[in-house]
This record gives sequence, C-alpha cells and structure tokens, in this order.
Amino acid sequence: MASSHIALDVKKKYAILALKWCKQNFGVCTRKRRKLIIEISERKRKMDGLVVFGVYCFWKNKITLYAPNCETLHDVVSTIIHEYSHYLQSRTKYRKYEKTYSYEKNPLEKEAVMNEKKYTKECFKFIRKLI
Repeated sequence: MASSHIALDVKKKYAILALKWCKQNFGVCTRKRRKLIIEISERKRKMDGLVVFGVYCFWKNKITLYAPNCETLHDVVSTIIHEYSHYLQSRTKYRKYEKTYSYEKNPLEKEAVMNEKKYTKECFKFIRKLI
C-alpha cells in the first residue's frame, strides 16, 4: 500500500502504539535524563542517496519517523522498534563502533535490525488488539 493511501494520523497512531509496545516489552532506559520524544515528520529524508525511515537522536532523546518514507504500516512499526533499540543502546559504544565499522557492520545497527525483524509481527498483534 503506497504512503498516499495511508493517512498520516493512522501512521501516527501505529507509531505511538508501537512505542507503547516497546516500552512494555523492552523496558525504558534509566540512563536518560530527558523523557523520550517521538516526532512524526511529514518530510522525506535521504542520506547518502538512501531513503531514511527514521532516526534516533541520542542528544535530544528523540525518535523521528519520516512518515512519507514509511509507505506501509509494517515500515512504521519496524522503524519504531529499530529506533527504540538505539534509544536503549549506549551512545559511547555506538560512537566507538561507528569509527570502526561501516553502518551495515556496526554491531548495534545489526542488533536494531535483528530486533525489528524478530519483533515486528508480535508488535502488530498487540496493536491490532487495541485498534
């Protein structure tokens, strides 16, 4: 289903419920001083020619979901799980790996990808029960 067919408010609802699922199943990061923020951006984003679905900012403690790039609800849910994984990870360790590994080989990126692949279906079941 193309992004033009999924209303922004539906994507927001799924993102918020996916975040709720993440908190319940992965817990919250006790190292952070600020509350986790989620932002749903209505703009598209690319980095190095690649489509960016979402990002986590360690400094602002914020997940940004680029809604137009998330063409399916699966994209929305898996992106939230991926970025929430980064929220739980150590910034120091991420920076260390970033200097040593390429993006795809970074162990913390691999962990985030594994989490989205492993848990997206389960998260969807949770969301569908609430909608």
